[in-house]
Amino acid sequence: MDVKQIAANFPFLKKKGRVKGLTALALVDGGVALAHVSSGKTPVLTVCEFIETPSPFTDIKLLRDRIDALGLTGSQTVGLLDQGAYQLLLVDAPDVPDEEMADALRWRVKDLVGFDIENSTIDYIELPEDAYRGRSRMVYAVVAEKSQTERLASWIEELGLAPAVVDIPELAMLNIAKKLADEEAGLVLFHLGSPSSSVSLLSQEAIYFTRTLSYDVQHADLNPHQSASSAVLELQRSLDYYESQVGKSPCVKLLVLPIQVGETALMTELRSNLPLEVQSLDLVDVVNAEKTLDVATQQRCLLAVAAACRGPLTSQGSAAK
Repeated sequence: MDVKQIAANFPFLKKKGRVKGLTALALVDGGVALAHVSSGKTPVLTVCEFIETPSPFTDIKLLRDRIDALGLTGSQTVGLLDQGAYQLLLVDAPDVPDEEMADALRWRVKDLVGFDIENSTIDYIELPEDAYRGRSRMVYAVVAEKSQTERLASWIEELGLAPAVVDIPELAMLNIAKKLADEEAGLVLFHLGSPSSSVSLLSQEAIYFTRTLSYDVQHADLNPHQSASSAVLELQRSLDYYESQVGKSPCVKLLVLPIQVGETALMTELRSNLPLEVQSLDLVDVVNAEKTLDVATQQRCLLAVAAACRGPLTSQGSAAK
């Protein structure tokens, strides 16, 4: 499957960094997650850390000094959008050539987004041919506010990095998870986030379905069992939809990201109420890292690591297969 990354319409490949490999930045609660994956036959996660700052967009010197100390200045960089800066919409694909798809989607989704379509950037994720029982060609339209993407790219450049790609979490996670979905039987990715989470369903290394869930990991501890029960209901609805509408074989495994410690209320509820093998994803199992990835680092830096695992970039290539 061709995965049309949101970067396709972002002209931010301004210069080639002198540092080999790919850096990624993700805004997380309380600071910035930073990761770097070296290039080569066997890519290695060489940097993975959380930089604490309450004001990432103004605390430039702190971030720039740390990036320079790590030897990453000038490296090509992926910036991850916050959930509120974009919308992901499942729509029928317009009957136009691929090179005209983004423009055609602009008119198809203009009444579905919560911001000005004229000041937005459009891209899309093309679903496999067998999705939705072949009824019609379906795509996920990715609609991002241009002001948000430009702000993110400018910030990355201020930090002494070379802004190359603006990505979204749903696609970034495929970099570390799609090889785990190499069979027909489906794999469920349950990414715990705040203020919301997401579920993506994969089969044969391709994404077939993704949606946002109301589960808020930061507030779940206030009422863990109720929050976990609500998450189970939302996940079950997604699984039912996947089987009835997408027409794929039932999912057999659910991966919770980032890594969870022990038998939490959520993990217990998932295992007790879903007919799936439920596991928590340890980055150690999917990423070659120079240093030990402790639980706290994984929980804060998951998205940055996933984005940095995207692979080599070229000035033409924003599409991955």
